[in-house]
Amino acid sequence: MFLKLVKFLPFILLFFSFYLCNYDEKIVDNKVDEYAEYNSLNKVVYEEKKKPLISSNISHISISKINLKKELYSVNSKLNNVNKNIEILKGSDMPDIENGNFILASHSGNSPISYFRNLYKLEIGDEIVIDYNNYKYVYTVDKKYEVVKTGKVSIKRDKSKRTITLITCKGADKQLVVIGYLV
Repeated sequence: MFLKLVKFLPFILLFFSFYLCNYDEKIVDNKVDEYAEYNSLNKVVYEEKKKPLISSNISHISISKINLKKELYSVNSKLNNVNKNIEILKGSDMPDIENGNFILASHSGNSPISYFRNLYKLEIGDEIVIDYNNYKYVYTVDKKYEVVKTGKVSIKRDKSKRTITLITCKGADKQLVVIGYLV
C-alpha cells in the first residue's frame, strides 16, 4: 500500500504546487482597497488608480482586406507603444497635415499584439481608412517594399501627397514597408 502511495507522490506534489501558484487572493493595505472591485465569484479584482485621459484613443485604423480594426493612441500616451498596440511613430504627421506622412508600426507574427500580421497580404489599390478628428481619411496602397532590418527605415514616397506608411517585421532580418496615398 505504501509503495502505491509513493508512486503517486510526484503527481500529488505537482497538483498542490499548481494549486498554490495559481491562488488568486491578494492581501493589501486599506489605501488600495478603495480601488478594488469584486468579480462574479466575489474575488477581489484590483485596478490601477485611473489616470487623466492622456491614454484615450485619438484615432482608429481600419483595413478591411486584412480584417483589421484598431484604435490608435496619442504619441504621448503610454499605450502608444509597439509592444502594446499599433504605434504612431514620433515625428509622424497626423492625417490632417497637408503633404504629411502618418507613420504606423506594429508587430507581425502570432502574438496577441501582432496587429500587422497580415500586412503582407495588402496589394496595390487596397484601402486603408483612418478616422481622425471626426473625419475619415481613405488611403490607397501605392507600393510595398522590403528593407534590411537595421532599426531605421528609408521611406520612399511622393512628398507632394498625404501619405500613410505602415511598417512591420518580415522574418528576423527584414521589414515590410507599405505606402499609401490619400484618395
